[in-house]
Amino acid sequence: MSWVQVAVSRSSEDIFDEDADEMYLLQKEWNSTMKKRLKEGYRDGIEAGKELALQEGFNQGYRHGAELMVTCGQFRGTLK
Repeated sequence: MSWVQVAVSRSSEDIFDEDADEMYLLQKEWNSTMKKRLKEGYRDGIEAGKELALQEGFNQGYRHGAELMVTCGQFRGTLK
């Protein structure tokens, strides 16, 4: 292939397109930002789920413990 044919085959490509590099960098930055947001959202969701489960477990345990203590207190009061 001669240099003329190479030049003609490449003439269809816009080698002076200055916006192409900028658009590529912007798209790459956008993708990177979206991946970070996705990871942050996942972490936030996991933490919120843990806190909710922990609070619900505490509430159930506290309620059950209070019921047991009332029963024990009544039993103890009956024995005295």
